[in-house]
Amino acid sequence: MPTYDVELIDIVKDFESGGSRVRAVDKVSVKIADGEFFALLGPSGCGKTTTLRLIAGFEQPTAGQVLIRGIAMEGIPAYHRPVNTVFQDYALFPHMTVEQNIMFGLQMEGVGKKEARKRAQEALDMVRLPDIGARKPQQLSGGQQQRVALARALVKRPAVLLLDEPLGALDLKLRVNMQYELKALQRDVGITFIYVTHDQEEAITMADRIAVMKDGEMLQVGAPREIYEHPGTRFVADFIGETNFIPADLIERAPDGSGAVRLSDETVIKAQLSKTLESSSGPVTMAIRPERVGIAKVGDSIDSADSDQTVLDARLVDSQYIGTDTRYTARIADDINLIVRVQNTSEREFSHFTIGQPVKVYWRQSSTTVLDR
Repeated sequence: MPTYDVELIDIVKDFESGGSRVRAVDKVSVKIADGEFFALLGPSGCGKTTTLRLIAGFEQPTAGQVLIRGIAMEGIPAYHRPVNTVFQDYALFPHMTVEQNIMFGLQMEGVGKKEARKRAQEALDMVRLPDIGARKPQQLSGGQQQRVALARALVKRPAVLLLDEPLGALDLKLRVNMQYELKALQRDVGITFIYVTHDQEEAITMADRIAVMKDGEMLQVGAPREIYEHPGTRFVADFIGETNFIPADLIERAPDGSGAVRLSDETVIKAQLSKTLESSSGPVTMAIRPERVGIAKVGDSIDSADSDQTVLDARLVDSQYIGTDTRYTARIADDINLIVRVQNTSEREFSHFTIGQPVKVYWRQSSTTVLDR
């Protein structure tokens, strides 16, 4: 049987605000496996930090259960739960050395100084900072402070490490580097990480699974590839990466998940239907990632005979060179703009296409997802 470090069962959390009740978490249920890197992703106010605080014990649920390693946490205070938390501001004691910061929690639990020092050094080795124990926090870079905060949390050997946007205070380049550091560290130590972020790139880069949250609900839970390639709702498709949304009418729905939609100019397009699509006909939204769309000059060879290929006439209205790729905007039926991203794999001129020229845009059926409007 699979083992779960954390189980949330129909968790509800209400807060009093101005004489009324505000629901921050709404019937959330999820199982997080031993050793998993699990991300709670969503915009501000979606309930992700409140969910983390319910696991940590800083908040108590209005209804439902929190289980850690199969044990119900009702009535168990935060300091007795087998978890530890890393916050965005790191909360390092400025008057203590790095070693003293890491040892503090152990000494509060009665661990002897010799053993605490040994474990502190092991924790520093773990985060690849073996020689900074004598420094003060203000003598460290932002990335070093972040790793010291991790060492302080890991030294107590928690079953679960909770991370509340720990990279938010770092500059962009360091934040990107730390994403890979964190994932490698989690893989090395084998501890379950539950990571709160509003940054979809962080979640996709690090997490084994992602829960996308909105208005207190978990809209979709899955592996990064599943969430990105097969979003279940328009919100998920829009929040994770860039997406083209094309209004259409569903005219065919097959048992195998394929179907067909009709655009406003009567063009019929074969498409893949979302597993969560409720509509059997009528208005829907077709979602296509920009990097799944190709663009060609009129007259260029396109395999339009491929029954799985959609080819449409369009007109180029914008072109932006952004280094790794070029972002084109092509206008199709009824003034619908379609974003196309083409990787710059050669030294092709930026003026490969001219604004205003007619072009062809094309994609495969498997590159689309039809969602409820």
